[in-house]
Amino acid sequence: MLSIAILFCLFLAWTGRHFRLLTTSGAVFTMLVGSGVSFGFGWSGLVVLLLFFGSSSLLSKIGRTRKKSVDAIIEKDGARDGWQVLANGGVAFIAAIAYAMTMDKAYLLLFLFVIAASNADTWASEIGPLSSRDPWSLKTLRRVPAGTSGAMSLIGTLGTIAGAAFIALAAHWIFSLSLTDTLLVIGIGVIGSLLDTLFGAMWQRVYQCSVCGERTEKREHHGQLTIYVSGIRLLGNDAVNVLTSGLASGIGFIIVRFW
Repeated sequence: MLSIAILFCLFLAWTGRHFRLLTTSGAVFTMLVGSGVSFGFGWSGLVVLLLFFGSSSLLSKIGRTRKKSVDAIIEKDGARDGWQVLANGGVAFIAAIAYAMTMDKAYLLLFLFVIAASNADTWASEIGPLSSRDPWSLKTLRRVPAGTSGAMSLIGTLGTIAGAAFIALAAHWIFSLSLTDTLLVIGIGVIGSLLDTLFGAMWQRVYQCSVCGERTEKREHHGQLTIYVSGIRLLGNDAVNVLTSGLASGIGFIIVRFW
């Protein structure tokens, strides 16, 4: 069965690359993460991953016209590359291997925590720009363009909660989670997304376009190198995702193990 699951992961990676949902590196790491999750959790784990990547890809196609301005701000748009896959699935891969070796339920919940946090953040990022009003920056407490890291809107916050609940409720059915565990997955997922917003406002690097003056996460804008203006230089969007989802998942893991 494991070999069939690995072949299925290979097919998904090829499909994602073919339809330009993944870059070549994204397809390779999707294959690796999917195979690791299959090894640890079998088809059940793969279904959870599919729900995450599938729903995220679907939401990215909604409201593309409104999101064009967002693409000019965010660090990466379009197909997911290897770093993005690892940022969202690296901890999940480790949790799956640990579960296969120990059969400790805490590692199953760790896997669900990180997927819920990643899904909550992704749904917020895809749903938030559909708002008719610009979001509020946690750093300046002023309205900023949609897509700005560290900004929140009502619809984006609802997207956060919905994204975490989507994974938690699916896991409740797939893995027969208790109500307490299901609520914990929702809570950790929401915390992870909120931490991502907070850290994005405080520490994520920001550049400014030398042509139009717009602030952006991109190193290039209008064909010109952008100018670094704030944040920690080494802390891009992928690094923030790893830091915040890992921190939130770690908090959840400690709660499960010691409380």
